Amino acid sequence: MFMSGHAGYAEEGSDIICAGASTLIYTLANSLERICGKDAQSISKIREDNGDGEVSAEIIVPYGTFTDNTADERAAVVAETIYTGFVSLATSVNADGMKYINITEDFTEV
Repeated sequence: MFMSGHAGYAEEGSDIICAGASTLIYTLANSLERICGKDAQSISKIREDNGDGEVSAEIIVPYGTFTDNTADERAAVVAETIYTGFVSLATSVNADGMKYINITEDFTEV
């Protein structure tokens, strides 16, 4: 899962759409660590705003990353749940005709 940019709904630092997206990506990283036992530092690259209003986050968890199938299955559920959160957020905030969140699906095997 990769996220980058600024939603442009409000000024940086007070953009509730960016806050929602950031919450989802941090929840993904922390859930993979807490529920699946994978160190979030080893699978994620999160660059917070350095003054330009841009944030980027990348979390890559190839199937087989974990030591057992149960952890892999939990990771798949966590990732699908967060993806559903992004789709729900985009559907909600893009309803006024603006495109604050753009979701691109790329299911390339890593």
